[in-house]
Amino acid sequence: MDGADAHTQPQHEGNHTFSVDEQEGPMAAEKLEDFHSLEWQSRERHFLVLSSAGKPIYTRYGNESQLSTLMSAVQAIIASFSDMSDPVRSISTGSQTIVFYINGPLYLLAVSSRDDPEELLRSELQLVHSQIVSILTLAQLTKIFEQRSSFDLRQLLGGTEGIIDQLVDRLDTDLSFALGSLDTLWMRYRLRERIGKTLLNHRPKGLLYAMVVADTKLVTLMRPRKHSLHPSDLHLLFNMASSRGFVSGEHWTPVCFPRFNDQGFLHVYINYIVPGVALILVSADRDSFFAMTKYRERVCQDLSADDLLQRLGDAAAQRALHPRELGVTGLLQLYYRHKTLVQHFGTRFEDSVDDAQIRRIINTYKRLRLHMTKGGQKPLRIIYYRCATDMVLAWQSSTFELYAAVSPSMDVKGMIRLVNTVLEWVKNEEDHLFVINSPSY
Repeated sequence: MDGADAHTQPQHEGNHTFSVDEQEGPMAAEKLEDFHSLEWQSRERHFLVLSSAGKPIYTRYGNESQLSTLMSAVQAIIASFSDMSDPVRSISTGSQTIVFYINGPLYLLAVSSRDDPEELLRSELQLVHSQIVSILTLAQLTKIFEQRSSFDLRQLLGGTEGIIDQLVDRLDTDLSFALGSLDTLWMRYRLRERIGKTLLNHRPKGLLYAMVVADTKLVTLMRPRKHSLHPSDLHLLFNMASSRGFVSGEHWTPVCFPRFNDQGFLHVYINYIVPGVALILVSADRDSFFAMTKYRERVCQDLSADDLLQRLGDAAAQRALHPRELGVTGLLQLYYRHKTLVQHFGTRFEDSVDDAQIRRIINTYKRLRLHMTKGGQKPLRIIYYRCATDMVLAWQSSTFELYAAVSPSMDVKGMIRLVNTVLEWVKNEEDHLFVINSPSY
C-alpha cells in the first residue's frame, strides 16, 4: 500500500503476509549453531515447529534446514502414536522433558532440561502456535496443508522468525503470559485519563481499538463498550509491535487475533509516536491506512499541544519500579495481579540478582501459580517456597494474586510483614498502577 513503511509488504488477496528483517546481531549467531555443537546441546530449552509431513518450520536455536533429520524423527514418533486413543503428549528421559503439542497440520515440540512442568511447557507451545496463527490465520494454514501436505511454511513466515524468537525469550523472563493479564505502565491517573480522552475524541469510522503501549506495557486502550480483546491476543500483538522491525516508520499489516477470530484478519497500524511508545490501531477496513495516519497526526498534535506527549515519553523512559520504591527492604522482586481488571504490574529485580537467578525465580513463580490455580474444592491460597538460594511467596485472594521473591535470610514473619506493607502500598497507588477507566465508545 502506498504510504506504508518499506518493511510492510502490500496485501494480496488470499496470501496476506508481512516481512520484517529481524536477523541481526546476536540472534543471527544463534541461528548458525549446529545441531551437533556443544552450544546447541547445552541450551536449557528448545522450541521446535514442524509440519505433519515432517518439514521443518521453526527452531529457536540453530537453522531449521540443518534439523531436517531430527524433525523427521519427531514426525515418526508422533505418527507411531497417531492411531491410538491416547496420542503422545510427553516423554521424560531423566535429564530432559519433551512435550508435544499437535494442532492440525502443525506439530510443536518443547525440550527442557530444567524439569519444567509438562502443563507449563504445553501452554507455552500453545502461545507459539498462536503467534504463528496471528501471522497467517488458522484458515490459511489449514487450506495450505490440505492442498499440499509437504508445503514449506517458511516461505510465508520468512522474515518474521524474530517475532517468534522474541516471544520464546520473553516466556523465560516475563510472567505476563503465565498470569494471563496485561502488564501496565505506572503513570499518574490524570495523565493516563487525558491520553485516553484524546484517543476517543478523534476516533474515525472503522477504528475498532486504539492503544498506547510502552515496551509491551499498556498505557491506555480505547475499545467498543461491549467488546474487548482477549489478553492473550494483546500479548501477541504487543510482542509483534515491540520487535525491532516495527520501531521505526509507519506500519500497516494484517494480523489475526486467534482468541477473537482465528479464521480471518483485522488490520493493524503501528507507529512509535515517541521513543519506546507505540500507538497501535486496529481496524476491520483494509483500506483505512490513510485514515489511520491522519488519526495519528491529530492525536499527536493534541498531545503535543498540551505537553502530554513529552510527559508520556518521560513516563515511558522510567525503568520499572525498584523494589525499594514500595517502601520495603529485603524484597528482590514482586508481581501483583488485579483479578477484576485482568492487569498486573511487576517491579524490576534488585540489582544484585543475576540472569540465572531471574530465570529461576520466574520459573518458580510459574510453578507456584500452577499449583494455586489448578482448581479443586479448596484451592491453595498461600504457598511458601524456600531453598538454599531462593525464598518465594505466592498468595491469592478473591481480588488479587501476589508473587514475591525476598532475601533468603528473611524469616517467614518478616516476609508476611513485608507483603502486608506492599498490599497497603498497592491500595494507595492503584489509580496510578492500573488502567481503571478504559475509554470506550
